Amino acid sequence: MNKVSHAQIYDSVQEYCERYNIPLENLLDILEDQKVLSMMRGKATEYIAAAVLKKLLGRNWQVQKLNLNAQQGVYDEDISITHSKAGYRLKVEAKNAVRGSFRLGSPRTLINAPYFKVKCHRSRSNISKSQTTNDRYLVGDFDLIVCNVSNAIFQGRTLGDQLELLYKKEEIVYLKKHYGVSTDKELVRCSYDDWRCCFPRTIVAKDKSIPRTPSVHFVGSDNWFSLSKLEPKLLPELKHIRNGT
Repeated sequence: MNKVSHAQIYDSVQEYCERYNIPLENLLDILEDQKVLSMMRGKATEYIAAAVLKKLLGRNWQVQKLNLNAQQGVYDEDISITHSKAGYRLKVEAKNAVRGSFRLGSPRTLINAPYFKVKCHRSRSNISKSQTTNDRYLVGDFDLIVCNVSNAIFQGRTLGDQLELLYKKEEIVYLKKHYGVSTDKELVRCSYDDWRCCFPRTIVAKDKSIPRTPSVHFVGSDNWFSLSKLEPKLLPELKHIRNGT
């Protein structure tokens, strides 16, 4: 990979600001706006997921990051994985975890084990129709969901510009022990590198819609698994897709 110099980066940023009439001195203020940051982190997840998939999958698979223009009523495909010899292709959706959703679980809740949630619905939605398929994806829209844990360990609805770790200390203690780290910085890095995935057909509801925010067991989930375990599962999944099962 070719390295880009600081001067090249600055020139590119300056040219970008001039092109879109963005005041360079306010660029960071704009980028740190919560609405802008959320969109940027979502888009960054797509690029990072594609890079991770390319690194993990063998030469029999081709990974392509797509940049299709979103159209009303048409699925905006993020990433594709294609079998090099057979030509069969899987559509991949990269999603962030729901911010602040990591929980230890308890006997009083439906999940008595550590878990987090994944934001798996269309960004353009009508919350009044959240109990219908209005903003939900349907089985067949894509073949694989990938996400990492990071967003789940950041506290939601904070006042400052910086992302903050969960305020509940017991959750942070558990996470640091799980990853074998001692500092907040190490914990954040581990959460960025902890990728999970699932085949949507394994979590769909009776109406064939994918849950808006499916829960992921932090350890030992049946439907969600580490991205490092994906490759052996791809060929069997292609058979499911071909057979329509």
